[in-house]
Amino acid sequence: MVRKLAGLLIVTTALFVLTACDEAANSTSIESSTNSSELVEIDSSNLVESTEDGYRTNYKTSLVQFESGKLDEAAGTIELVLENDLTDYPKLETQVTELKTKINTAQADKVKTDKTSEILEESAYKTERVSNLAATEFKQTTGKDIKTASDQEIKTWLVEKEATESSATFSSENTSSSSVSSSSSIASEKAPVISLEEERIMVLEKVIAITGISAKDNQFYSSKEDKTTYQIEIRHAHKVDEVEISNMVGLFKYDISTKILMKMDPITGKYSAYTK
Repeated sequence: MVRKLAGLLIVTTALFVLTACDEAANSTSIESSTNSSELVEIDSSNLVESTEDGYRTNYKTSLVQFESGKLDEAAGTIELVLENDLTDYPKLETQVTELKTKINTAQADKVKTDKTSEILEESAYKTERVSNLAATEFKQTTGKDIKTASDQEIKTWLVEKEATESSATFSSENTSSSSVSSSSSIASEKAPVISLEEERIMVLEKVIAITGISAKDNQFYSSKEDKTTYQIEIRHAHKVDEVEISNMVGLFKYDISTKILMKMDPITGKYSAYTK
């Protein structure tokens, strides 16, 4: 199913690849704007120091991830630094650029020696095959490795997964509706019910709005963990030496009831409240 919503293209049931159709005219507000007529006094010296400290922190994080063998995560973190203009910090810019080259080379070498790379190249489910979240769920359900599974096996799993999540959502909605009905004699007072697809779209839009991560050129894989919690894995796919690699942008959890977004530390595996 392909459906347009608020300028975003939503593809498949469990996998959402969001593309900004027209970022300039996108009706979904992703980045907050600043009124140019408002003047705010800022200590520029502290701002520069804080900015460089932030870039350097991300650089060090990427280095730790790289040395720990977390290549996709390291690549995603270093890309966050390179999204900024580093010309005022030449030494740091050199360090960041050199680290990015090392990471990308290691990623490409790993893919070239991976026996499943040919399967990935021909697969219609590339994002699922490289997703850590999808791999874990697929293993738990089927007992198989998603990287070596056939496309038909992945397709069947996604259909069954969608049916299971839809069934759970429907049961929850019925329970909620019954509770409302029993406490009120007016049926029209029942709270509006949204579909699983609409709920997913809402969650993804919330994550994009909170993080500022561009919907363009990124892939979003989502899974409903329980009644109120969604897990979202965001990746950025690109080619290095004609080899397709997938950088981990981040693993998140979003709670619909509390509206709190958590991000996982790829080194410790622990989630904490997201901060930019």
